[in-house]
Amino acid sequence: MNFNLALPFYKNATRNPGRLALSVDKRDFSYGELLAVVEGVATWLRERSAGDVHRVGILASRSFEAYAGILGTSWAGAAYVPLNPDWPAARLIQVLEATELDALIVDDRGLKLLSNQVLAAGPRHILASNGQGYLSSFCPPGSALLVRGFDALIRSDQHHLPKDLNEDDLAYIMFTSGTTGSPKGVMISVGNVHHFLAAMRDRFPFGEHDRISQTFDLTFDLSVFDMFMAWSSGAALQVVPRSQLMGPARFIQERELTVWFSVPSTVAFMQKMKMLERGAFPSLRYSAFCGESLPLSSAEAWQNSAPNSIIDNLYGPTEATVACLAQQYSERPNVTKERGIIAIGKPFDGTQAGIIDSANRFLKAGEKGELALSGQQVSRGYFKDAQKTAARFPAIGGSVWYLTGDLAYQDDSGAFHHLGRVDNQVKVLGFRVELEDVEANLRGICGTDLVAAIAWPIADGSAQGIVAFISGTNLSVSELREGMKRRVPQYMVPSQIRLVERLPLSTSGKIDRKALTSLLSESGA
Repeated sequence: MNFNLALPFYKNATRNPGRLALSVDKRDFSYGELLAVVEGVATWLRERSAGDVHRVGILASRSFEAYAGILGTSWAGAAYVPLNPDWPAARLIQVLEATELDALIVDDRGLKLLSNQVLAAGPRHILASNGQGYLSSFCPPGSALLVRGFDALIRSDQHHLPKDLNEDDLAYIMFTSGTTGSPKGVMISVGNVHHFLAAMRDRFPFGEHDRISQTFDLTFDLSVFDMFMAWSSGAALQVVPRSQLMGPARFIQERELTVWFSVPSTVAFMQKMKMLERGAFPSLRYSAFCGESLPLSSAEAWQNSAPNSIIDNLYGPTEATVACLAQQYSERPNVTKERGIIAIGKPFDGTQAGIIDSANRFLKAGEKGELALSGQQVSRGYFKDAQKTAARFPAIGGSVWYLTGDLAYQDDSGAFHHLGRVDNQVKVLGFRVELEDVEANLRGICGTDLVAAIAWPIADGSAQGIVAFISGTNLSVSELREGMKRRVPQYMVPSQIRLVERLPLSTSGKIDRKALTSLLSESGA
């Protein structure tokens, strides 16, 4: 069996070439039109690497070049590595140096980021959106770079099948926040993705007449569902414009979307803007929310606006391929005690979930502990980091389990409930952040180790921002904030930075983060 993720797209494109495959930036592309470009990308990649391509960077926003690049990379049998154009240069260079890419695919936004320092860290082969004339001036004679524009790709009427892949071949490497200030790359196989998509189809019958939303940045693994569920079902991927991401009501209505997927915060924003009128979205058949806790009030409001839609609350870390537990919202919802949020539910077929204590012993229903996951969706670990892989993917009872770092319990019905974090990792507006990562970068800027980062405030189990406390620095708050903006994504930049004379210490001599959290709570900050 060929597990290549581009194979279902190829079958749908040859079967129904005129059907809509992608709507992005006010342009529509049929399966046949997208197929021609995707094959051109795959051919270019194979030619650049003598037929053996391993990793391809996608330095692009949610653009046509990004989607064609991801499909072309998959077609050629390589793993795609999404790179966010909003990342500061230092972060981008870190990932480029770590991954040793065979090629880089960029759109207009990505092209503007290719400074000499970024180019020095990246591969020689670059596929860009602009015409060959512009690229020639960008890449002067004698340069080691080999740059090609999308408009110069070879088009052929003779189709060739996507490369044969087995289950263990990599589909993508997704970088998340790391505890040392360096991002860590989660390796996800094509088999992991196949099992995830199959589990989602078991929950709902997606089909070729569906119009599926795309709201997530490509460095957010929830985007994997949007893209590959659409193209494996023969459906249309509808990319929500950046200007409408927090208020997509008109887009949903005008495009008559049938499938919606976003973080729960989107619902809260839409409620605030009074967009969730009764029956506003009758075309929606299926709605899924993931990345944050789903408040009961948000689920109720969405059901009121989308009366014909099934609503699923999904849960899953990047290391377990997008989502691996789910709880369907119903008239008698399963709500987490004293939290007002929907349960994260039961594991998909092929996934095992359990609650463990600090000694990796499994606990009984009702007991609180760390949520651990095992099965067909669990990653093989972190790219070129055996130490972190061994720590987070231990063998328990003869099977490999991923320790999520999430505090949870299982109720008597078998459903799981999420209670927050057991370590120093948090969710900030849906993005996973290691607070040690924030602290490491702050230390690098301010020249002192007296640094603490606190997730604050917390609403419905997710942090709305980060507050940093620093002692012993000569830099101003504005200098510290500007320094962070040059190093980390915007969601990791502290919303508040407090310069203090000293930091509170616990009896063990460590920085007392509980005391800092109490200080914030008491001050009402």
